[in-house]
Amino acid sequence: MRQLAVSLLAGGGVFALLALGLRWNFWFSALAGVGTYVGLFLLLTPKPDRMAAYFTSRPDGGQMIALMQEAEGDLRALRHVAGQIADAPTRQKALDLTATGEKMYRYLRETPEKIPAAHQFLSYYLDTVGRILNQYVKFQNTGLATDEVVSFQHKVRTLLPRLKKGFDEQWTQLMASERFDVEADMAVMSQLLHTEGLSWETKPGESA
Repeated sequence: MRQLAVSLLAGGGVFALLALGLRWNFWFSALAGVGTYVGLFLLLTPKPDRMAAYFTSRPDGGQMIALMQEAEGDLRALRHVAGQIADAPTRQKALDLTATGEKMYRYLRETPEKIPAAHQFLSYYLDTVGRILNQYVKFQNTGLATDEVVSFQHKVRTLLPRLKKGFDEQWTQLMASERFDVEADMAVMSQLLHTEGLSWETKPGESA
């Protein structure tokens, strides 16, 4: 209703301005008003939510929605706790890890059919990393420097690059099918170029 009302008001306003205010040709003014109405109505039409449509089509759609909502909350908590780490290099590594997780989450929103393949990442990895960093920050804030605390913090700092690599590998696996499709297209194109006497490859120093 809001979309319809705004479009009608805008179209009527354009018609009134041209026909009554500027005294343009009645039919031209009416056409401009109708064009404004149609254009604005289409512009304000909500874009279809691919993820919502995908969930609706699946019997386990409710569980998948809950999974994505939980992952979104875990990512917010992860970014918050990463920002509380006092040691600058460790904080940056934690933030880089969080950024990768956020990119994967956005990718899954755009390609919801791959959410089942990322179930472990969404339900376990994000929550576990969050608990590890939470404990790191708790120890940090106590100011304790016992052998046990120092050892734990060292383990976390050593673990963060491995976790980042693990996140990257998870994302690479999710995108594997797309890479295979593009490589297949490249192979077909290479064959077509070869039959036409052209080369897909370029020699060093030559531009493609």
